[in-house]
Amino acid sequence: MSDSMSGYTAYQTYLAVSRHFGSSYNFFKYNGKINVKETTYQARKDKYFFEKAARKFKRDEFIKFLVANFSRGSDGWIGQLITPANEITYMKWKKTIESLTYAFTQEVEMINDTEEEFDKIFAYQDGMHPLLFRLYLRNKVSLETMVLLDDLVNYTKVWSRYDDIMMSDFIKLLNKYKPFLHNFSSPSKERLRKIVLEIYQ
Repeated sequence: MSDSMSGYTAYQTYLAVSRHFGSSYNFFKYNGKINVKETTYQARKDKYFFEKAARKFKRDEFIKFLVANFSRGSDGWIGQLITPANEITYMKWKKTIESLTYAFTQEVEMINDTEEEFDKIFAYQDGMHPLLFRLYLRNKVSLETMVLLDDLVNYTKVWSRYDDIMMSDFIKLLNKYKPFLHNFSSPSKERLRKIVLEIYQ
């Protein structure tokens, strides 16, 4: 398939990404393909927004735009996705992805400034969420860094044992987002481990 899109292709792409984040559908298992009749698309009242997306984006870029916004909590309706605010979200996301190792280093240094014992950032203490999770909720640590740290130490395996709806929702988001991040940018795990060891020496 070429990079250019029709409105119908934009609709299919949108459905594939939104269902990946919101259901058991796996974008990568099905290579982003989804069965939907063009007549269904033509009957949609919000068809204009998909036509607009097709004019604005190539397919690969539209996938990234959707992933950026779904991973940042967009409610997902196409009419509220193609907006200047979400374009800003996308540009910020692109900047992070393009300098992922640098962003990871900066955030791990900030985490170290807050807590010098590496193991403690993952631990529940006195009934409180782990420090790392609280920093994420306060937008001090990006979802990208959360994924990369999980790649290194698999902390979500421990977090998933807790009966905690907020934490369960986060782990679900992280696991949905992780294959996209690895597809878009894949820094060496050995390099990331070295960064952590240098900071937490």
